[in-house]
Amino acid sequence: MTQPKLFSTLLIDFPWPGQGGERHYDTMTMDEIRAFPFGDLAAPDSHCWFWTTNRYLRESYDLLEAAGFTVRSPLTWVKFRLGLGGPLTLRNSTEHCLFATRGNLPIGYRGQPTWINAPVTEHSAKPLEFHKAIERISPGPRLELFARSRQPGWDVWGNEVESTIAPIPGFPVPSDFSSSTESSL
Repeated sequence: MTQPKLFSTLLIDFPWPGQGGERHYDTMTMDEIRAFPFGDLAAPDSHCWFWTTNRYLRESYDLLEAAGFTVRSPLTWVKFRLGLGGPLTLRNSTEHCLFATRGNLPIGYRGQPTWINAPVTEHSAKPLEFHKAIERISPGPRLELFARSRQPGWDVWGNEVESTIAPIPGFPVPSDFSSSTESSL
């Protein structure tokens, strides 16, 4: 049996439930997200860039820890427009990407601040300069999970791109998951 390729750098943007994504793409339940084996795709010494929303920030730390990662810094995307708020929340105008490590893989560039200020485009699309920032900091090979487009030099997996990695056992691409608006948190 062939050993699966392990990646030094993972970039993950789960299709979180109950965050408005249901109008744009299939989302996953929290049970599906908790069961997703992203840690099995990472090398023993690796970096993980993990997008999360304000609502799932606490859960994201738990998911990373369960996969053997330690969160080192949040990278906060300060958006140019106010998002939605609710009766008990502030108006969201940020999104966070948790930078986490496993093992002892050093970073390649130490000058990245903990924020990015960039405009919002289509739903869930991340700032164009974000991949370049990761490439300065984290070595290859690199894998983006739940990718929306291909980036030169990256492997990808998701329902909006043709996957460049072997299937993930037990996990078809997200379009095969049932849509959910689970709100267990």
